Amino acid sequence: MSPRTAITIVFFANGALFASWASRIPALSDRVGATAGVLGLALLAPAVGAVVAMPLVGRLLPGRSSRTFCGFAVIGLMAAILLPAAARSVPALAGALLVVGMANSSLDLVMNAQGMSIERHLRRPILSSLHAAFSFGGFAGAGIGALAAALGVAPLPHLAAAAIVFGIPGLIAIGPLLGRDEDADAHAPALRLRRVPPRLALLGAACFFTLVAEGGASDWSAKLVRDDLAGTAALGAIAFAVFCIGMGAGRLIADRLWGRWGSTGLLRRSGALAAVGFAAGLAPGTAAAAILGFAALGLGLAGIVPTLFRAGADEPGVSTGPALAAVSSLGYLGFLAGPPLVGGVAQLTSLRVACGLLVLAGLLVVLLAPNAEPQRRRSTAPVLTT
Repeated sequence: MSPRTAITIVFFANGALFASWASRIPALSDRVGATAGVLGLALLAPAVGAVVAMPLVGRLLPGRSSRTFCGFAVIGLMAAILLPAAARSVPALAGALLVVGMANSSLDLVMNAQGMSIERHLRRPILSSLHAAFSFGGFAGAGIGALAAALGVAPLPHLAAAAIVFGIPGLIAIGPLLGRDEDADAHAPALRLRRVPPRLALLGAACFFTLVAEGGASDWSAKLVRDDLAGTAALGAIAFAVFCIGMGAGRLIADRLWGRWGSTGLLRRSGALAAVGFAAGLAPGTAAAAILGFAALGLGLAGIVPTLFRAGADEPGVSTGPALAAVSSLGYLGFLAGPPLVGGVAQLTSLRVACGLLVLAGLLVVLLAPNAEPQRRRSTAPVLTT
């Protein structure tokens, strides 16, 4: 098994494990008797855990192999997804989800660091295709979760089975990963929050806006179509599905487009597609148009985060782990802020107006795109391909 195949399996396993517990949120909520408002607060815990864990893991990575960290992180996530199913109260559920967020974000960071190392080793872009594997893993995990719910399988046995079915292949795939990271700045001084280089901060801001849009679309797409645009519940589900399909499909082609356009060109076009396509979908005020808008939004957003990660890892004088942690931590804050921000504006206006924030987020990515220009040439940098 090649390192690229191995890391693809790890990305798939991560997506499947995370989606497995997320697909059982209704059952977990019923078990602890959480109201919608209380559940919303509890669901902030994974993002909080991510914001806490990522900088810590990022500081541990330089000079060490991300392969070892990947093994521990896969085991940690396999165990963590069992905790929500064991919770019997809202505080216990929130605590369990905090651990899930820490475990998931740790794996997210180290597998992206390994992905960057393999990309540099291969001298061609692969990072977006790895994120596509994560998306397809999410489809698999959510699909099996939906089947388990329909069959009346309790969350704990379902999640235990998911941990084995998805986690074991992820663990097996650790062996073929690169034992030594391709990192020109592995021994650079530690990156501290107050000393984050301006370019990394601006890349993090672009990641923040991207995940504001992604989080907002994930949480509000179905409700927008069903409630504000007079669609059915089925059409609402289709809106979210086409958004996810757009994300997965876009990531399959984003590496080739990066090779053709470069980081800045890809970010400008992607942000513009997300903004203009979604705005065009919102304008007619119909469910069908909005569904097409969500497809365009997914396609536009698909390649942005991998491109930002790649650009962040190119920051001179900063090791890959801390650079990825700086960019992705701000991104997770966007994922945390996006849904309540859309909800707050919707409370004051309407959900359709509030979803205009997703259009604004795409435009801001376009404005921040020049910060992704390469800062140096690495001997192991990916080559441009057409």
